[in-house]
Amino acid sequence: MHEALAWQAQALSATAGLAAAPEPPRRRTVISQAPGRAVTVEDAARRLVKGMANGTVRDKNGHDYKPSVLRKYEAALRLNVVPTIGAVPIASLTQGDVQRFADELAAQRSPEHARQALTALRVALRLSTSYGELDGSPCSGVTVPASREHGDERPARFLDAAEARRLLDAAEADDVKHERSFALPFFAILLGSGLRSGEALALRYGPDGLDLADGLVHVRGTLDRHRDADGNYRELAPKSRSSRRTIPLASTDTGILRAHHAATGNPTDGTLVFAYADGKPLAAYGLPRDTFHRVTVAAGLNPAPPKKADSTRPASVTGASQEPTVTIHSLRHTYATHALAAGMTAHAVAQLLGHADAALVWRRYGHALPDEVALAGVTLSAWRESVETDGLARRLARGTSS
Repeated sequence: MHEALAWQAQALSATAGLAAAPEPPRRRTVISQAPGRAVTVEDAARRLVKGMANGTVRDKNGHDYKPSVLRKYEAALRLNVVPTIGAVPIASLTQGDVQRFADELAAQRSPEHARQALTALRVALRLSTSYGELDGSPCSGVTVPASREHGDERPARFLDAAEARRLLDAAEADDVKHERSFALPFFAILLGSGLRSGEALALRYGPDGLDLADGLVHVRGTLDRHRDADGNYRELAPKSRSSRRTIPLASTDTGILRAHHAATGNPTDGTLVFAYADGKPLAAYGLPRDTFHRVTVAAGLNPAPPKKADSTRPASVTGASQEPTVTIHSLRHTYATHALAAGMTAHAVAQLLGHADAALVWRRYGHALPDEVALAGVTLSAWRESVETDGLARRLARGTSS
């Protein structure tokens, strides 16, 4: 009230020519609700989603939330948070309440559902804290139990060298059959660079994208999986700061991509590497997904879908309930696993993948290298022997020279 009266006095003085005009009063975002009604968890959730959508609520770095993040938060709040604790006033919500909510959701659904719900709830209540509606977030200190089956990190499905070769052979045959260039270069760059599929679909020719002259991939953006309000697939900033990176390609992969460039008419710099004939971006859920399913079945990596004639048979008979054992993201896992097996450090692989945490690489992909662990004693002995041999050779050389 004092600030309002002071602003009014300065405004009157300005009207009389006795003072400068004051700054316009700042408007504060509030929840539309009945007078005297406490702000509930549902109110805070709705405000967060609305603010993320219209740009009035930004992330901790001051950037707009990406559409994919908005969709994840909205789904987590709508499906898991609001139905359970939506009616609870945020001022009466305690850390114990949130911990019980997370524990029950993890037990009823899964730890991952609980983790996603807790993340979205944290952001909604952090906004309430910044608006002065809470002194501190009741989410502080709340933890989510790890999955009993897999622990914190699930083993990633990857292809061994023979499976990767079969995939590329099937992709090349698919391109020949459909008289186009897509499957082989698309899957080759995923296997040879560890790109996320959205990053590959946003890749453009040129020195700041796919540099065929130097055999480099510069990641500068990603393609959203969903259409925007205008029906277009938006090119977004990379997933994180570390996702903006440069990846050297093997000469064989560069050769495949140069052949793709020639087969598609030698497009100029700035043109999408993978696009429809009219130059528009490919839908991630369209041609790439359909082609991948067809090629992995042909390569014997995934089971064939049930025939239409068997659609009335139980899922246990047709196998329709089985998830594909290999997904497009498996090619990213394959790149990481092969890079580690080739002798690259976890830090280097993390940088190439766009991960900020090198430890994440070992947690996610280290299981794929059991031989390294089993042969640790042999490897250490061989190293010691080589060091001792080199030391002896140096001493002998010094003795001879003297």
